[in-house]
Amino acid sequence: MTRAAIRAATLAFVSVYVALAASLTAVWLTEEVRVAGLMILPSAIVASLLVLYFDWRGRLMRRVRAEHDAHEDLDKAA
Repeated sequence: MTRAAIRAATLAFVSVYVALAASLTAVWLTEEVRVAGLMILPSAIVASLLVLYFDWRGRLMRRVRAEHDAHEDLDKAA
């Protein structure tokens, strides 16, 4: 996992924590605003999981291409 992906996932989790803390501590707000704050939580979790998935997928594709190129080189040499 790259540092950029780790930073993005960390930033997403921190923003989720801040949004959740703000929505839970703001008891003077109306019910709709608190619910809107809680709706951010699933969206941020899904976004961070998508970042991790596409990072994993990119690494997998690079590894598959490298193995394919190595096999082609061996076939050409033979």
